[in-house]
Amino acid sequence: MKYLITGLLIGLAVLFSRCLQSGRPGDPRGEAYAGAAACGRCHAGIADSYLHTHHYQTSSVAAEDGLKALTGLHMGRDAGPADRVYFADSSYVRVEEDPGSFFQSYFRGSQRNRSERFDIAFGSGEKAQTYAYWKDDQLFELPLTWYASQKTWANSPGFSIRRAHYERVITSRCFECHASYISREMVQSGPLSMTERLDRGTVVFGIDCERCHGPTARHVRYQTENPHEKTAKYIVPIRSLTRQQQLDICAACHSGNDLSPQRSLFSFAPGDTLSHFYFPEFTAGLRDPDVHGKQMQLLQSSLCFQKSGMTCNTCHNPHETENDKLAAVGAKCMDCHRQSSHALAVMKENEQKKRDFNLTGASCIDCHMPLQMSKTIYFNSGTGEKNIPYFVRTHKIAIYK
Repeated sequence: MKYLITGLLIGLAVLFSRCLQSGRPGDPRGEAYAGAAACGRCHAGIADSYLHTHHYQTSSVAAEDGLKALTGLHMGRDAGPADRVYFADSSYVRVEEDPGSFFQSYFRGSQRNRSERFDIAFGSGEKAQTYAYWKDDQLFELPLTWYASQKTWANSPGFSIRRAHYERVITSRCFECHASYISREMVQSGPLSMTERLDRGTVVFGIDCERCHGPTARHVRYQTENPHEKTAKYIVPIRSLTRQQQLDICAACHSGNDLSPQRSLFSFAPGDTLSHFYFPEFTAGLRDPDVHGKQMQLLQSSLCFQKSGMTCNTCHNPHETENDKLAAVGAKCMDCHRQSSHALAVMKENEQKKRDFNLTGASCIDCHMPLQMSKTIYFNSGTGEKNIPYFVRTHKIAIYK
C-alpha cells in the first residue's frame, strides 16, 4: 500500500506539471505537433498506462508532493543528518523546506552561505533523481542527488566530494534525452564565446508520444474528421520500419551522450537515420561500453541480437511500466530458447522451488543480464565511504561467471 500511495503521489505531481504546459496556446514544437493530450482521446488505455512509465517521468517540475513521496524524508529547517551530505572541506549541503518550496542549502559550520531551489527533477526516481535550478535563462545542476537504491542523498554524478558547487550548467543536450523539447538560442557572450540561452516556457517534460511517434497534428486532424476510418493516416507505424530504423528510435537516447551531434535530436522522427545526426566517430569500436547509457551498443554485441531479428520492443513494451516485471521480461527469452536443455532444466528447478518452498527462482535475466557497476557514475554518501558503486543492468546478453 505504501508503494501504491507513493506512486500515486508522484504520478499526480507529473500530471500537474503537464497541466502547466497544456495551459499554453499550441505546442512549442510547432504546428505539426498536436500534443500528447490529443493522443489520449483515441488511445486512452495506452495513454493512461504510459503515464506510469519511467520514460514519461524522466523529467518534471520538482513538485512538493513528488519530492516527499520519493525520498520519504522530512525536509524542514530542523532536518536531521539524513538530509545532509558532508564534503571533504567540512562544509555540507542540506535539503530544506521553506513553505511551498524546497532548497539545497550550502553550509560552512552553522553559516548558510547559499541556497538554491529545486526547480526541475531529472530521472524518474526508479534508480536516482537529480535536480536543477533556474537562474535567468540558464539551468544549473544542484549538488545533491537522491539515490533510490541506497535511500540516501549523495553528491550528484560527476560532482567532486571535495567541495560543493552550484555552477554546473545543464544544456539543451541534457533535455534531448530527458524531455521532449526545449527551445534554445545561442548568443554571443564574449569576443570569442557563445552562451546557450534556454526558454523555460517551452519545456515539454518527459518523453511524450510524439517524441517516439513523430509529429501527429495532421494524423489527429484526419482521424478526427474521419472517425470511421480505421486505417491510420499521416503517421508512421513503428512495425512498418526496418529493424535498424526501429532500433534508431531507442538508440537516440540509449546509445550514450558522448558523441558530437550535428543537429538537435528533437528533430529526429521515425524513419530517420540516426547516424546522420552525429559527426563520424572513428574510435567507437575501441571503447568498452558502460552499462549506464550504452544499452544499444551492449545489446548489439550480444549473440542473441546478432543471430536473430530482435529489437528493443522484443523484450520491452514502451507503453507499460516494467516495475516488478523482471521475471516477465526474462520469460520472453523462452520465445527463442524453448528447446534449450539448460533453460528447460532451470524452469523445472524453479517450479520445484515454488511448489516445495514457495520461492521464486532466478530468471534468465538474473544470470545472463546481471547488474554491473558503472565505470562512469559513482557517488559518496558523505560518511567517509569513497566511490560507492552505482549498479545498472547490462544489456549485453551473455554467459557470465
